[in-house]
Amino acid sequence: MARTPKTLLLGLGGLVVIALVIALTGSGEDPETGTPAPTSSTSTTSSTTSSTTTSTTSTTTTTTTLDPRVPYLDAIEQQAATESDRGLAYRLVVTGLTGSQLTTRLDETVGSICVGGVFLTETNRNWAPENDVDAFVAAVAELDAAWNSQECAASSFIATDAELGSIVRVPVTSPPAPPDWTERYLTGEPYNVLLDLQAQVAAYAQELLDLGVTVNFGAIGDVVTDPGHFMARSGRTFGDDPGVVAALSNAVIQAHCEVGVAATLKHFPNQGATVEDPHRRTSTAVGGRELWESTGRLPYEGTGAPMVMTGHIFMNDVDPEFPASMSFAVTTGLLREELGFEGVVITDDLSTMRGASDVIAEPGARAVAAVRAGADLVLFVDDRDIVDVVDALAAEMAADPAFRARAEEALGRALRLDLSNRQPDLFPLCGDFAE
Repeated sequence: MARTPKTLLLGLGGLVVIALVIALTGSGEDPETGTPAPTSSTSTTSSTTSSTTTSTTSTTTTTTTLDPRVPYLDAIEQQAATESDRGLAYRLVVTGLTGSQLTTRLDETVGSICVGGVFLTETNRNWAPENDVDAFVAAVAELDAAWNSQECAASSFIATDAELGSIVRVPVTSPPAPPDWTERYLTGEPYNVLLDLQAQVAAYAQELLDLGVTVNFGAIGDVVTDPGHFMARSGRTFGDDPGVVAALSNAVIQAHCEVGVAATLKHFPNQGATVEDPHRRTSTAVGGRELWESTGRLPYEGTGAPMVMTGHIFMNDVDPEFPASMSFAVTTGLLREELGFEGVVITDDLSTMRGASDVIAEPGARAVAAVRAGADLVLFVDDRDIVDVVDALAAEMAADPAFRARAEEALGRALRLDLSNRQPDLFPLCGDFAE
């Protein structure tokens, strides 16, 4: 069952739609194309004789070409600027939900239906039976009905974590695990292996989309730097060759994008360089920036991924105080400024992973640090702290205009990602977030 697309930037008379209509019709543009209507100027010349007067009129038509994306981008900017601090804070949160009473949980525990996104997973018992596709679709339908009944100013998305192999949080069938693809790539014909991988992942992504999932946190870009490290032990990566990892992870991303699911490349800067599992303890990239330059950097260099997930990974020679997920030097300095990534940045889970909570104890303070660092969305798989998180984000916006501006920028990126599902010709899902 395919998920029914919602109106552009959802809402009953949502502010973005209103702003867009004003932008299109109030500026003399063609509302179908966003192109300004031709303008005409008229000039009259007269010649006189002793007995008659004749007038000659000439008309000159000029057409101005406008980037058709501009009205949408202007509407997004207006939407972000007019959100209340609290409304904006909720829009930056992607939350998990405990149990199967999803809308009740949003209302009573989270405090609002209008969040940035909802992360669905069998580990939170979001539907039952666990492997029942119809039960999952019913859970998504419940959320869609709630969102359609509320005056949310923008649409929310359904996300999950569906990697290749065994880490699959929803009832779909995964292609083979990354090590199998790496072996085939190294021993067979790379081009044909990439085509096969892309075809199988596209079918996988289509299964996700049929369930209603539009964001998948499952594209692994980690490059193993030691066989004893956490990601190598887990068997979740495409291996230790940066070129191979970049090629195979890019095929995964492109396959998702062909179908219309936003794949999230993770875990920036490189979980493959850490000995530790960040779920259990703080996690440090061995070799620091120097090793990263020749290994973990390559999968992110020029990536077409619409989203990147920052990990709870210390790179001590870049920022000894905060892990990447909360580090301005890593998120903005390396990912944004040096690598030029313009898509959406989301953190790894800030609620349950000790790689984050051992650094900053308060959930709200972790969220504030992440957004200040350059994250556009903060992920909390456990929903019990969301109200505190929203309180902290809203308070910081009220106290600091620069933080409010950073939050508006973050929402703008998330809304542009939403447009890629609704206006794909103007806003391609992969690789075009430049204004």
